[in-house]
Amino acid sequence: MWWLLSLFGMGLLLAYWRRYFWLAGYLLTLVGGLVGWYLADELALLNWLLKLQMIMYGLVSVVLWGVGGWFWRFAHQLLRRRGESIAYRGLQLVAIILLVLPVITLGWQTKMIQLLWLSVGYFAVGLVAYVVGSLLLLSYPRQRQVQYLIVLGSGIRADGQLTATLRRRVQRAAKIYHGGKTQYLVVSGGQGSDEPISEAQAMASALLKLNVPHSAIILEAHATSTRENLQFSLAQLPATATVGMLTNDFHLLRAALYARRLRRPFSYYGATTPLTYLLRGALRDYLALLVMTRWAQLVGWLVLLGLEIWL
Repeated sequence: MWWLLSLFGMGLLLAYWRRYFWLAGYLLTLVGGLVGWYLADELALLNWLLKLQMIMYGLVSVVLWGVGGWFWRFAHQLLRRRGESIAYRGLQLVAIILLVLPVITLGWQTKMIQLLWLSVGYFAVGLVAYVVGSLLLLSYPRQRQVQYLIVLGSGIRADGQLTATLRRRVQRAAKIYHGGKTQYLVVSGGQGSDEPISEAQAMASALLKLNVPHSAIILEAHATSTRENLQFSLAQLPATATVGMLTNDFHLLRAALYARRLRRPFSYYGATTPLTYLLRGALRDYLALLVMTRWAQLVGWLVLLGLEIWL
């Protein structure tokens, strides 16, 4: 076991150094799981945990019902706003599986049920790795000062005011500017069909109220996605400039993955998220990450199922 831990540990350090933060999150999660299993075995805790099996099963069931219910509502909202999509119907199917799996398991113990639970475990580990990877990213050393800090936008309210989530980004950006850690703030975000002004304009107005001078604010008012936030903002900046990006903590890992694909070094800054939105935001971003890395996720999932069937 120790050779395996050493292998994962070296991989973790390499992934962290090379800024593969989600991979580092997976490796650290696996290391933590192996160490936890070893300690539980050494301290004879496994038998004690087996005695609490029904209580733990009940807790897991409640979590699955909560996540499944949220998936169903989220897919329903997407279908209503954007129309029919195989992806959204697929999310509803996943929601149904999560809702009924704890119930049917009590009556049937088949290979298919085992594979469904294994699938749930696979994506649950991915969710944990996403959280761990986000924390690793926030801990990564950054430059003491960057010339430009890109503040990523998100939806604004119908009256043109910032949401609580976006307000946290703007407040952190103003604090960084006043702390002398950046010279310019690039506010990025276009105007949605239900928004009276662009997200960039709304953020710029908020920054002016926080005593950031107009001359220090650069607007990018055309982006409609995280990738476009970065791509369109970088197009306005010198190729040799030092650049940072700022977004909420739950969103930073996905933004960093887009940045890596653009082959431009960034310093990463995270803004805190209101607790009322943190869980929903994390689940949404994890789903988006799964879509971004869908082929790698599909291969990993199929390999795991294949090993279970074969062994």
